[in-house]
Amino acid sequence: MDDTGISDQQQIAILISNVQRHQFPVRLLATSASAPEPSQLLAGDPQRGELIFDAPRDLDSGRYAPGSTMTVMTSCNGAELRFDTAVIDTESFEGYPALRTRWPDSVISRQRRKAFRVRIGEDRSSRLELFDDAGNRIRGRLIDLSMTGFGALIDRTAPLRAGEELDSSLEIVGVSLATTIYLSDLRIPDHGRFMRIGAAFTELTPQQQSQLEKLIRALERHAIRAEMARS
Repeated sequence: MDDTGISDQQQIAILISNVQRHQFPVRLLATSASAPEPSQLLAGDPQRGELIFDAPRDLDSGRYAPGSTMTVMTSCNGAELRFDTAVIDTESFEGYPALRTRWPDSVISRQRRKAFRVRIGEDRSSRLELFDDAGNRIRGRLIDLSMTGFGALIDRTAPLRAGEELDSSLEIVGVSLATTIYLSDLRIPDHGRFMRIGAAFTELTPQQQSQLEKLIRALERHAIRAEMARS
């Protein structure tokens, strides 16, 4: 698994917003603690440069005094995230004890082990459309697919940012799938018309998971037959 350092504040804001909105579990590791404490991100304000966490169980231990540092660990759509922050103060948030800390300067993202991906050749009929919050429809070409997400080629001028969530609609060999995706990776080459994106599915129903599994198996069988025909 590879670590990626993220210092772009817009991208960090998107990641933190996703963690808060989906209420992904959070762990807080104080500098002097031997093990992290469970918590939850309650609020984040990039303008004020502050985060608010649900108070850890050992709030009164003295480990969270103003100015003390800690590491925040969480996950977001297939990636493990961690960052360091400093405690500003303890306070009450909506009637409950909470911990107010500084906004991070950078975030470390570690992509989890990827599920097996089947490549989608140009000989396979496929369609991909992405829809952003502004109502833009962005078309692309699928290049691989797995149970956790897909890779695609998109026009390099498309208004996309790594870390954002989008609605997607894809169709492969007559099978359609509409779901929300998290844009986990975006690579823009120095030259050429297209950029490459990596997307993770965020909300698949059991029916969609079954549909996707059958589709991947069909694509695998096609790839095996094509390889045998070439040999």
